[in-house]
Amino acid sequence: MKAQRTSWQLYEAHRENLLSYANRLCGDKTLAEDIVQDAWLLFSRQQVERITSPLHYLRTIVRNLLLTRGRRVSRAGLVATDFDVATVNVEDQTASPEASVAAREVMRRVFDAINLMPERQRDALMMYHFKGMKLREIAAHLGVSHALVHRLIADGVAICDRIREEGL
Repeated sequence: MKAQRTSWQLYEAHRENLLSYANRLCGDKTLAEDIVQDAWLLFSRQQVERITSPLHYLRTIVRNLLLTRGRRVSRAGLVATDFDVATVNVEDQTASPEASVAAREVMRRVFDAINLMPERQRDALMMYHFKGMKLREIAAHLGVSHALVHRLIADGVAICDRIREEGL
């Protein structure tokens, strides 16, 4: 208990000095306050009577906490900056109105092509890509071989890809 009281007395006596030191290092009074409190928490766990220079040790803890925080912030890319400055080089991923219309037109043409396919091919393609059925389930449903279902779907996808590529 005496060690804890001694660490508290040391902290209380030098708190303002430690705050000033931390503030000089980081330039932020709120952060300096947090760092000094964290330093005292770490320091209070030590056996103060065994430390030859407790004030120097406490200042070292403050400095190391600030260095560790600085490294963590720089690694995480959380450096305080203006939002507009940080996002000036970020590419806008939203499609332009023209691109949206063009994509809808290509999609309409693909669905028109699917609707014009022979019935078995259209059904196989729809069951596989839109209903999530497996090839063997489609083959059983249509009463055809597994290989034929595979060929029907592959040919249908090739037609759709050709239409999509023409639309680009």
